[in-house]
Amino acid sequence: MELIDGKVPKILIVDDVDINITIIKKCVEKMGYTALTATSAKEAVNQFYVEMPHMVLLDIVMPDVDGYQFCDVLKGYAETRDIPIIFISSNNTPGDRKKAYDSGGIDFIGKPFLYEDMELIINKHMRIYAKQKRIEEDKKKMNKIISEQAKEFKEEQKRLLTVIARLGEDGELFGGMEHQENVAENARLIAEALNFTERYANQISENFVEGIRVAASLHDIGKITIPRDILKKPDSLTAEERRIVNTHTTSGYEIIREVYHNIENNQMIKIAVEVIRSHHENFDGSGYPDGMKGEEIPLTARIVRIADTFDSMLRNRCYRPAYKRGDALSVMESGRGKKYDPYLLDVFFKIEKQMKG
Repeated sequence: MELIDGKVPKILIVDDVDINITIIKKCVEKMGYTALTATSAKEAVNQFYVEMPHMVLLDIVMPDVDGYQFCDVLKGYAETRDIPIIFISSNNTPGDRKKAYDSGGIDFIGKPFLYEDMELIINKHMRIYAKQKRIEEDKKKMNKIISEQAKEFKEEQKRLLTVIARLGEDGELFGGMEHQENVAENARLIAEALNFTERYANQISENFVEGIRVAASLHDIGKITIPRDILKKPDSLTAEERRIVNTHTTSGYEIIREVYHNIENNQMIKIAVEVIRSHHENFDGSGYPDGMKGEEIPLTARIVRIADTFDSMLRNRCYRPAYKRGDALSVMESGRGKKYDPYLLDVFFKIEKQMKG
């Protein structure tokens, strides 16, 4: 006899004849199992609440509902559908056996029965059930391990992306870690707010929000490839210098692609490369590097476009002083439908007082 979950398996005997219960109970206990008893379907249901059996030996003829109906009921519930049910009955015609199997029974023992036959059938199905339980437990353990590893891998990705962002963020050139953190936080606030809009209600997942927060902190990573003298130039850039600066979007995109190859199957990295490449695209199609227009631009990049521009305007740059907050908001409004998605800009203005900067 095999233990299940480290315990002696329990077998529920359901029969409305006391002498039958007595005989079957002795047989079950002789095999080493724990015997539970019920004289009706109602009693059997109550027994399920007290102790969940590992097998049911079920008579066909009972006073309330017959065995076939009761078997159907048990197979209809997730908690009991996998419990093996063996019919024991003097109704032993081929038709009775077919009905027993059709209702969900796994075997049939006809009365009168030999102890040896009963022992063989019960032990066989209990071994199968015990093996299934072990497989289920192993599967649960494996799923838990996989889930924990996936979570750990995801956290490791976030840490790596953050390290990359910190390596690339030059305080003198890009506004420092505070700018990076503000853009990330403001992008997160906009993304979360979209869940409360008519257009995006219940479409923004926690993974999306976290992904855009991490991606926003990386948006200018490509600037590590741009000469410092160009980035720090206090005067207007020449056309060639502007072209070089604009390559930071594609350079940053390639940096992440070199680290992560299977981008399409990784939502966080997919969001990161979208933001890095497309956060300077304009809603009217006049941006770079791909000249995308409207909703051709990834939603993630449209969000970061607003978050980045707003915080940047509130900071001193080598080529201009910081804007006052009210002036920055006016400039943002003037870019409606040109640089910025009008719908997202409306969301931004509704939560603007929560924005860092």
